[in-house]
Amino acid sequence: MNSHQVQKIAAVISHIEAHLGEKLDLDAIANAVFYSKYHLHRIFTGTVGITLHDYIQRRQLTEVAKLLVFSEKPILEIALIAGYESQQAFTSIFKCMYKQTPLEYRQHRVFYPLQLQFTLNKNPTAFDAITQEISYATPADIPDWMNFIPLVIGGFPCLDENKHLKQVECHPLIKNDTTRRT
Repeated sequence: MNSHQVQKIAAVISHIEAHLGEKLDLDAIANAVFYSKYHLHRIFTGTVGITLHDYIQRRQLTEVAKLLVFSEKPILEIALIAGYESQQAFTSIFKCMYKQTPLEYRQHRVFYPLQLQFTLNKNPTAFDAITQEISYATPADIPDWMNFIPLVIGGFPCLDENKHLKQVECHPLIKNDTTRRT
């Protein structure tokens, strides 16, 4: 990716952040940064790793989740602030992403961001220049995986760690592979 594309994606992200409380779509953003929507979709997805639509939805739901936890605004008002036409539509999307209804999420009083603002590395290292040993995981790696889970943005809201650990420990590659391979 060239520096011009990095600047364009940075402009897109800035535009999204400045308009999170509005209805955002590919057409409007493409017009704002003077790119065709097809080209913008391709370079945004290639750069950020998720589609523009998913990024916007996750960013907006993150801000909504903040309101649910840190404000006393009624859920209907929050749904309208987020641009949903009904509380039912909002609840459906929210539950799909957070695995809880907005009311359940509010009652837990724990904020979990699905997507924080994406920050571009202006000086990326070429992938070909990275050389490292790649090895298979072993049971000794499981505690490190579990420590990593809270650091992953949007990956595991409402994860039952004990249930997940049991599944990981029963996986045939983990159970049978006790030596590191390269």
